Amino acid sequence: MSEKKSFFASLDSKSALIVGLVSGVLVICTIGFLVMLGLYFSNKTTTVAKATAPAADVANAPSAQQAAPQPVAVTKSDRPKVELFVMAYCPYGLQMEKAYLPAWDLLKAKADIDVKFVSYAMHGQKEVEENTRQYCLEKDQSAKYQAYLKCFTGSGDYKSCLGQVGLSDASLSTCIAATNKTYKIMDLFKDQTTWLSGQYPQYPIYADLNTKYGVQGSPTLVINGAQVDNVNRTAESVKEAICSSFNNPPAECQQTLTNASYQPGFGYEAAAAGAGANAGAACGS
Repeated sequence: MSEKKSFFASLDSKSALIVGLVSGVLVICTIGFLVMLGLYFSNKTTTVAKATAPAADVANAPSAQQAAPQPVAVTKSDRPKVELFVMAYCPYGLQMEKAYLPAWDLLKAKADIDVKFVSYAMHGQKEVEENTRQYCLEKDQSAKYQAYLKCFTGSGDYKSCLGQVGLSDASLSTCIAATNKTYKIMDLFKDQTTWLSGQYPQYPIYADLNTKYGVQGSPTLVINGAQVDNVNRTAESVKEAICSSFNNPPAECQQTLTNASYQPGFGYEAAAAGAGANAGAACGS
């Protein structure tokens, strides 16, 4: 019995060539389709992965806060004005305060240096109350404020720290009551309809300066009206930032402070290696 010819063998050479070309094109198109399909699902998977990735362990700023300002160069002056904006219980604010205090003590006679507060709170009623307590301490007991703050950043025990500087709740009660009344601090805290993003009570004492400087979170260092973002959280780095803002740096700027950094939060334990360079970690930004 004679063998049957294959389909291609039954065609003449011209027809076979045409069929072969058509088949090749179909194969190429099929491969291209499969590649494109694979890329589509790969991109889709990547997008989903990004959308569901866990948030960083740094709280986002409330949506009601203004957009982050563009960097502004610090203008030099004969007597720099230095303002550190914090939330009293923000661990990164506390870390910065521990670096800020030695530089403040060194340069307090040559520059106007103080602590102010971010215009919202993220750590509950205790933070709202501690912000006001510190505001009154700095306003009415400025000579004792730095000693209190050093104690508070170490232990977090405000009653004990007040005792160490010879004060009590009663000694601040008049100022605290008047401040709450003037700025309606506790009224705003109790009325959750006024909270930013429905989550964060307003803290309005320095709201105008927060807006003026574009303060987003804690800590924010402002020198001569400009935010300074590239400062490591060590006493020496803070000192250098302040000293670089003088027209003529005073002799105190020749002193070298520690370049060691402390852990975020309460306590003066040393931070892990390199933690002082992490100037970006903050509450609310």
